[in-house]
Amino acid sequence: MAFIIGILIMVAGICYAVYVLKKSKTKAQEIQFQQTTCIKDVLDIVGDLSSLDENYRHYSEVKGHLHSVSGDVEAPFSQRPVAYYENEVFSVHEETRTERDDEGNTRTITDKVETSLSSEKSPVEVYLSDSSSEEKVYIDMASFGGDVDLMPGCNRMESSDSNWVRDNFNFSFSNPRGSRFLGYRFFEEILPEDQPMYILGEIHKRGNRLYVGRSVTTKKPSHVTYKSEDELLDDIKNEKFIALAIAIGSVIAGIAVMFLFS
Repeated sequence: MAFIIGILIMVAGICYAVYVLKKSKTKAQEIQFQQTTCIKDVLDIVGDLSSLDENYRHYSEVKGHLHSVSGDVEAPFSQRPVAYYENEVFSVHEETRTERDDEGNTRTITDKVETSLSSEKSPVEVYLSDSSSEEKVYIDMASFGGDVDLMPGCNRMESSDSNWVRDNFNFSFSNPRGSRFLGYRFFEEILPEDQPMYILGEIHKRGNRLYVGRSVTTKKPSHVTYKSEDELLDDIKNEKFIALAIAIGSVIAGIAVMFLFS
């Protein structure tokens, strides 16, 4: 049994590394070789081809400045003017449990546990603009899923009797048995108004509007970020390094399991 578990650990780690390395290589290639397209050129291309196929989607790399359609969005937790935000509230408590070892000795372990109470994404639409055209490219943020880089906005802990919590929020939370309530953690990420952005995705028309969203027809990498291309490529290098480290660690762990428990 130990031999099988060890093999499974090694295979899982290696498969994960291969998946990440392959995905990272494809993404890096698209970032390096895809030419940046200005809004005017994209508008011409998509406009012409959409007249032949209303579902036409043009895979492209676009850069510009981010804006909300209202221009007056405020992040709820940090109270900062932004174009876009995402936030989540967690209840935080200490959970105590008792464990007994093979010799009958007991020890008490205390863990800090967080439970999500609510989450919110900015309800106001955002768009990209550049100097080539007065047209806007609306961003389908939801379609990009986890491939959106956001800046830190707020990460604050508040006690249960906090005046700030009482004045701004209405939470009710009952402690699980054997736990001690510590308070609430408010986590928020943002994108400021007029922030320079880099977007890799498919541009398409919906009615009279131009949108950019996740690549669905070509299955190519998609990304929304405030970072430069060089910073994004550095992140990809780090992902590769971590994946290799996990693969090596899984091989070592698998071998250890096979020899120590066989």
